[in-house]
Amino acid sequence: MARAGFNSYHGFDTGPMPPGFGPAQPFGVPQYPAFFGAPAPQGFGWPAPPPYPGFPQQPMFMPPPYGGFGMGGMTYPTVAPFTDHGFPGIHLRNHTGGVGLPPGYDYAFPQEHCKIHVFKTKEKPWQTTMFKEDSSKHVKLFVPTGTTVKELMQNLGCTNEDAKKNILYEVVEAGNGQWKVGAKFVGDDKDKVKKAISEYGWRGDRTGHPGEKPIVWLWVTKDGQ
Repeated sequence: MARAGFNSYHGFDTGPMPPGFGPAQPFGVPQYPAFFGAPAPQGFGWPAPPPYPGFPQQPMFMPPPYGGFGMGGMTYPTVAPFTDHGFPGIHLRNHTGGVGLPPGYDYAFPQEHCKIHVFKTKEKPWQTTMFKEDSSKHVKLFVPTGTTVKELMQNLGCTNEDAKKNILYEVVEAGNGQWKVGAKFVGDDKDKVKKAISEYGWRGDRTGHPGEKPIVWLWVTKDGQ
């Protein structure tokens, strides 16, 4: 018995095949569209399972960029490039100038990190409304607790040659999108910025989980604001 397709509601399709497809084949022999340039095979030596109701029996063809028969086979969307969100030190740069580890190398991670969220807005968080749920306004970082404040400031873009214009603020949630100013670090205060962030309580226990210490929130500038 010849048949081409099956629908669980209407039963077998007895109409003509679409343009470019050959006539209906006996049960168990797949239908091959004309663009393959070869006749349909006449059996494979074993019985084929019955088709799933409602599924076509012709091979599916997907147009680019997800399918096709070009060089390299199936293609996929391009992966988004790395971005530092305006903070120059948040990607590992190796001795070749590239991003990431050089071939053949592994990385010995520090044992403790602090969760730090950094606002990337021009506006000072305590002078406007900033909801922490808005991920477009900040960057989430894992920072080794042995990092000095000076290193952290430089990694976040506080690179003004006039050190007193490089300022890092800790900001504290006040609720409903409001913030308060916490600790302040100025680049020319050498005694404060040479210390590790762990000395200021920025440690691995700042998880933000219920009943635990809050995540560290920062805002930085190199313009002396």
